[in-house]
Amino acid sequence: MTLDDKKYAGNDFNLIAGVDEVGRGPLCGPVIASAVMFPKGLTIEGINDSKKLSAKKREALFDVIKDNALSIGIGVVHEQKIDELNILEATIVAMREAVQRLDIQPQMILVDGNMRDIADITQKNIIKGDSKSLCIAAASIIAKVTRDRMMLEYNKVFPGYGLSTNMGYGTKEHISALKKKLSTPIHRQSFNPIPDYMPRFGDISDIGVLSTELAACEMIKTGHEIIRVKDSSLKVVDIISSFNNEYFAFKLYSSNENIEEIKNKMIRECELALLEDNIKKDITSSINISVISVEFSRKKPKVIFKSI
Repeated sequence: MTLDDKKYAGNDFNLIAGVDEVGRGPLCGPVIASAVMFPKGLTIEGINDSKKLSAKKREALFDVIKDNALSIGIGVVHEQKIDELNILEATIVAMREAVQRLDIQPQMILVDGNMRDIADITQKNIIKGDSKSLCIAAASIIAKVTRDRMMLEYNKVFPGYGLSTNMGYGTKEHISALKKKLSTPIHRQSFNPIPDYMPRFGDISDIGVLSTELAACEMIKTGHEIIRVKDSSLKVVDIISSFNNEYFAFKLYSSNENIEEIKNKMIRECELALLEDNIKKDITSSINISVISVEFSRKKPKVIFKSI
């Protein structure tokens, strides 16, 4: 079946953006929306509702969509904001941000489902739009791949919950892990059954581990790919990540440590770790060193990064 935007937008609109979201149902992680605008008349073989495609096919189409789109916007609302707003309002915020982040102003937006107006732009809602409209289907793929990649990163920080396969949905494996390990900082506290498995202060056996997890989460939210989180092979460095073809090494900072001595040790350890992981790039001139501190309070913990 050919997905058709002209059928819904008519001939009066040349700049049409499709909008869709993913992540309303999971117990943890963000809700992500995407807006995609194609040149008028473009067709791309294979694009369909992201739920009907394999992960491999979605990844391949993700690049095809990026190469052919006039503009792509992405909106992300994380778990704390979801808890503050509720999931419906958070979804609308994500959709609105996705449209606002388009480089080109659309004349019309086609939105999957039955959603109230999200922008001061002509809007048409399409039930099951991700299987009827090309630009909505493309938006569903962009949103799905973006969220899945983020959940794969979170899985490195919180192993044992099955986040690399369930993507945060409440599978049997996920619920079993909650019962054994309690919830994490990325779980949605307003979603059942998370309130039943919230850790108390006495449940935290190692504040340093929690601080490292919080710091890694903040990095993932800004687009970092986690290479290593504190393990037996890391003696000085707590987290190694990559972002925009650069590498970053982070360490929880103690005020009685010599910063320059820490820096040199961190660089050496990061170089060795990257070589062990068969990363072949020239790493010696692209390692950024930072120390981390975490301030705990009754509200959300504050993670502070300081480059050295």
